[in-house]
Amino acid sequence: MTIERSVEEPVLRVNVYEHGRLVTRVACESAEDAADIAAQWDDVEGIECEVEDLGVRHGAGDVLAPEPEDLMPDPEYRGAL
Repeated sequence: MTIERSVEEPVLRVNVYEHGRLVTRVACESAEDAADIAAQWDDVEGIECEVEDLGVRHGAGDVLAPEPEDLMPDPEYRGAL
């Protein structure tokens, strides 16, 4: 798995929805910035905020597969023979 991250890129984004419709997105450098942005919208009727983590991105060729130990059968499992 490849993790791509740049120092210049924001790590969080606040998505602001009005009655379920996305109205704006605000990029943030820290959790405190995101909390401040969300707090600014608290008093507005019909507005909901969602904080999205942009810190981890997967490359196009990445395969998200289980670890080998996750593929092992449960020792308690007794299948029909």
